[in-house]
Amino acid sequence: MLSRRHLRIRVMQALYAYYQSEPKDIRRTEVELLNGTDKIYELYLTILQFFLELAHQERMYYEDTPASMVTGKRKTATSTLKDLAFIQWLESHAAFHDQIKKRKINWQADIDAVKKAFHHLRNQEFYQVFINLEARSPESESAFLKDILKELFVTTDFTPHVLEEKNLYWAESMELMESMVVKTFERSKSSGGYQLLTLYKDAEDDVRFMQELVQKTIRDDSYFQQLIADKTKNWDADRIAMVDIILMKMALCEILNLSTIPVKVSINEYIDISKDYSTPNSKAFINGVIDKLVIELKKEGKIQKTGRGLVE
Repeated sequence: MLSRRHLRIRVMQALYAYYQSEPKDIRRTEVELLNGTDKIYELYLTILQFFLELAHQERMYYEDTPASMVTGKRKTATSTLKDLAFIQWLESHAAFHDQIKKRKINWQADIDAVKKAFHHLRNQEFYQVFINLEARSPESESAFLKDILKELFVTTDFTPHVLEEKNLYWAESMELMESMVVKTFERSKSSGGYQLLTLYKDAEDDVRFMQELVQKTIRDDSYFQQLIADKTKNWDADRIAMVDIILMKMALCEILNLSTIPVKVSINEYIDISKDYSTPNSKAFINGVIDKLVIELKKEGKIQKTGRGLVE
């Protein structure tokens, strides 16, 4: 499911598009933000569906391939994808199949890509090792599935180019998708079984958080811009990355407008995001500017936090 960090990243991406667009339309930005976030979940389901298709291709290869003209023997394997507990769980998961049907997710138009992916997979050493294991554990199955995910979705380009055509959010969502799928491969410690992840931890609260962050960042844009400008007078404006400006505005929005989020949490979150989405120097730059602004805003009594542990 999407963490608050992921929600902030989605808002950052929406704001980046908003500031680049003409004419600027905040309503359209909100709609695209929520629709795009839902598309991320669709991408998650698409990848899970791919594993079922991959298992089907493997089954056809081992069970339906005619006997070898050389040896006269059929291809066999001691352990295949269809035997994995995860694949069997996914095959029988009614809610998963309801979502697949509702969203019209399938790989039939791209079945050649699945076939190529399987034939590449069966030549990999980790695949050969796994199918010949005499015994396997939940841990070894999980590790095997993670290896497949990495090989077919990260290391090679057998499936990424197909997903780019299926879903425009593939490229920007890979890190999130990888973490969600990997988590699904692992048995839940609380239930002992596999669990299909939901998009949000709390849909109503998470959607409201994104909407508030977008609306109030844009609403107070001129004010935030002036605050930042006052602390970056010695910097050439053209040298400051646009992403850094957006992250600082979002941080200020949380600090000044979202009363239930601790100041330190907001600062640390945006510094962490800058490590992945901006320049090598962004972390120190953003930290320095926001720290100075927080000191001044506190003195002016403009930072008001509510809730246990938040009132200073």
